[in-house]
Amino acid sequence: MEPRPHCYRCDKVESLCICDRVPTVQNRTALTLVQHPRERRHPFGTARIARLGLSNLALHVVEPTDPLDVPPDAAVLFPDPDAAPLDALSPAERPAHLVVIDGTWAHASQLRRNHPALAPLRAVTLPPGPPSRYRIRREPSDEAISTIEAIARALRVLEPETEGIDALVDSFETMIDDQLTTRSRHAYSPRTRAKPRARKPLPEPFHLVPARVALAHVELHQPRGQAERFPLRVTACRGEARFDALLSSPLPPSPSRVANMALGALAETPPLTPAEALEGLAAVIRPGDAVLAWTQPACDALRALGVEAPALSVKHVYSNQIDARVGSLDDVLRRLGDPPLVVWAPGRAGRQLAQLEAIVDHLRGVPRR
Repeated sequence: MEPRPHCYRCDKVESLCICDRVPTVQNRTALTLVQHPRERRHPFGTARIARLGLSNLALHVVEPTDPLDVPPDAAVLFPDPDAAPLDALSPAERPAHLVVIDGTWAHASQLRRNHPALAPLRAVTLPPGPPSRYRIRREPSDEAISTIEAIARALRVLEPETEGIDALVDSFETMIDDQLTTRSRHAYSPRTRAKPRARKPLPEPFHLVPARVALAHVELHQPRGQAERFPLRVTACRGEARFDALLSSPLPPSPSRVANMALGALAETPPLTPAEALEGLAAVIRPGDAVLAWTQPACDALRALGVEAPALSVKHVYSNQIDARVGSLDDVLRRLGDPPLVVWAPGRAGRQLAQLEAIVDHLRGVPRR
């Protein structure tokens, strides 16, 4: 089949091109749109409308480690607990430069929390408004709206006199209408009728013998106002080889956080330095082994500690298998019928490592009794 002609200005197929339908808006407020790489090629992403229509906007596609230059007096549009609503600010308090993060809720949170240019910025939120008109893409909550809707709502507060803001949202509506029409046109075509999907192949670590695969859990600590996360506890196993230790942190956690970890007798053991933890982990994670952890931040933390074995996020693998959002470990275990767990380490980390093992067994097709 020949590929369909593509418009490289709006990054859509030519039959759905929106370039001529997006108005030009001379916005006074400087906007920086920070886009997660996973969002860049999404066919229904609305950042393309902002890029085409807003004259005073800079778009940056960044990972948490990529450089980003924003003025220190800018504000980031993000629902932090202490964020002030834009409409509650006096004219002198309102930002002249606004940063908007484009991505899923998880990706936006990751960028806000971990990027050194975004973490220190004061946060502002949008005033209440109608629910999103994003009828083609599921939002995580009723309060969540698309990027272009968020920008338009912010500009209506910051510069209500600017013309064309409502027309930007109209072009968003048109883009969604076009996509829904195209979907409806092809919904019952024999050539596009849905077929039972074969199970997606699992990554290589799931095909290795269990003796070559270690499971790991990292309890992370992010002090308030800090962009960096510190590992507080590392728990790992490979068969009967086990490691569980606290790690020293430059900024200790609060007593309530320690109590929430439910450490038991482990709380009485002295914390290890990262070098000592790496030495202890060597008995569990050997050269040539693979490592499975639940989240990508846990994998990143292991690599930062110096673990050379490649670590893979099981959450990403499981999400890819079911082609849907995953939720928490408890959500997944309920979906799997609450299989029995083998918990050997105390507290939350012990339970979550046992849950990880149950999910890995499920993906491998290993029955649990």
